[in-house]
Amino acid sequence: MKAARIKAVIFDLDDTLYEERQYFRSGFAVVAQTLEQRGFGSGGRIALLLDNFHHAEGRQEVFQKLAVRLGFPENWVPELVELFRSHQPAIELAAEVRELLVRLRDVYQLRLGCVTDGWLAVQRRKVDALNVEPLLDVLVIADELGRNFWKPHPHPFHTCCTRLGVEPEEAVFVGDNPERDILGARRAGLATVRLRRPGAYFEAMETVNAEARPDFEISRLTELERLFGRLGLSASV
Repeated sequence: MKAARIKAVIFDLDDTLYEERQYFRSGFAVVAQTLEQRGFGSGGRIALLLDNFHHAEGRQEVFQKLAVRLGFPENWVPELVELFRSHQPAIELAAEVRELLVRLRDVYQLRLGCVTDGWLAVQRRKVDALNVEPLLDVLVIADELGRNFWKPHPHPFHTCCTRLGVEPEEAVFVGDNPERDILGARRAGLATVRLRRPGAYFEAMETVNAEARPDFEISRLTELERLFGRLGLSASV
């Protein structure tokens, strides 16, 4: 990656621009409150069970596991999933991340984008709750392009570059998932930075796929500015 050629930085959303565990805890709290109202115990305990299932045992069948533990009918699961997906997220962008985005755009004169996967309505609610869109030049929710174009398909990355007015080789992508973010961005011709946020869902994920290996790794998003400085990218004002 040659700093002189960098004109844009494109970010993943979940566990990159913000800590995704916030979102899951927010949704679990809504589901837990519903189950408390139906007589299945304390909402706080139920939310903790969900968080533990999710973080310790993986994202698959979290509500099915809860049904077994608490003894409610498993045919409630689709309703609880929809309740989770449709809730208004209680999430926020860290002040240091907000400041970084402002500096990258205003001080370094870089174009900023975001490419995110997931259900359109769900991702839209996250973006609105974070109030991050005013800090970006382009937002691409891959679901808008069609389910077949979710990461690691290169199309959403190319779409973002086109809308930013840059060539793929003039952009850097920052994401947390090597098999989706890094692989997709590399296939699209972008330089890549993997964020290994401590405690994040994909922090320990390793890949044997050479194509999914990033050009650089960081553990905090704010390290990005230092990385660019090391590569020779300087402030424009």
